[in-house]
Amino acid sequence: MRAVLTLFGALLAATALLNIANGSLFTLIGLRLAGSVEPSTVGIIASGHFIGLLTGSFTATAIILRVGHIRAFTVFAAIAACAVIAMGLFFSPTIWFLIRIVIGYAMAGLFMVLESWFNSQASNEQRGRVFAFYTVASSGAFAVGPFLVNLGDPDSFRLFALTGILFNLCLLPIALTRAGNPVIAVGKRMNLRKLFEISPLGVVGCIAAGLVNSAIYGLGAVYGELVGLGDGGVSALFSAIILGGLAMQVPVGWLSDRFDRRSTMLALTAAATLVSAFVVLLGDYSVALLPILAFVFGGMTGPIYGMAVAQSNDYVEKDQFVAVSSGLLIAYSLGAIAGPNIGSWAMDAAGPAGLWLYAAVVLLALGLFTVYRMRRRAPLPVPEQGNYVPPAGETPISRELDPRAAPAEGKEPPERREAP
Repeated sequence: MRAVLTLFGALLAATALLNIANGSLFTLIGLRLAGSVEPSTVGIIASGHFIGLLTGSFTATAIILRVGHIRAFTVFAAIAACAVIAMGLFFSPTIWFLIRIVIGYAMAGLFMVLESWFNSQASNEQRGRVFAFYTVASSGAFAVGPFLVNLGDPDSFRLFALTGILFNLCLLPIALTRAGNPVIAVGKRMNLRKLFEISPLGVVGCIAAGLVNSAIYGLGAVYGELVGLGDGGVSALFSAIILGGLAMQVPVGWLSDRFDRRSTMLALTAAATLVSAFVVLLGDYSVALLPILAFVFGGMTGPIYGMAVAQSNDYVEKDQFVAVSSGLLIAYSLGAIAGPNIGSWAMDAAGPAGLWLYAAVVLLALGLFTVYRMRRRAPLPVPEQGNYVPPAGETPISRELDPRAAPAEGKEPPERREAP
């Protein structure tokens, strides 16, 4: 542990600051828009983040290779900080949608720099521990971010300025690092048609996870504000969902590695559907229950994406893990782009509870598809299943850190050298 913290401390600190800013921004935007525009408009703006994230995940590499990691990180962080400040200065749904795309693109670039650095500096023996530290730093910091909205009025410029400062602060650990620029491997990815042939449930599970998660993150603050949670309650709601997903990764992984993985996914989707139904029925009457239900909901839905990836990886060789995971990231991202829009239409039609009704319908559909696949194909024997690993990172590069993947051929121990 000490060796990992010594070698990766600066990168982990930058990761934490970046995700605190990201968690704050998701909550702040939702609170600022709640009551000012229709949920459908909020959904469009929220989808902009995922459009930018998907685009940047596969095109920002050229910028990083052209100017180097430290300069690229500086550029992306500056763009994100300026864009957040611009949101505080100019309130316009159209402008905010475009800015959200820009921020999503910048976030993809920032994550790619961090993840490629982690991957380059970690030896093959360290990948599992580094992967775990990165997951905790990302999710834990993302859960802290929503509480920053309690430091001011969401309608004021102050919170946007504070979030912009955090984007700038994540520059400091990177600017002071002595590590040189790593090499970014241009990895291959499988197309969705090929992935569907390998594991239909893997592809559908990733799309469903994107549909649900993006809608909850993009519209959860609007829901909380409309049902009277207030800023503190909305923060608790967001944090509970994130922490629930983090807390259940290990127990769910233990179950999925010892039983038919599809049965575990079916149990998760059934439980999450029931929790969503409880929120629809009880949310307006007992707001005190919402953080508890949100924690359970996050615990059930958080592992679904990782389960879908593991389900697909069970049917390929280790040297294909990265290509499979990168392809499935596209499936998840396509669902994430559509999720806030469809969820907002449900809120327009059925009121605030429409968000959870939408989630319940998507999860129910995933559960039914899981049953269908269980009837179509015999389960893979448990000894032949791979190990479940929680998903970490937002770009294809993070898949290189997956300890299940085949080690990089001829990878040398990380070299400490002065940055150029």
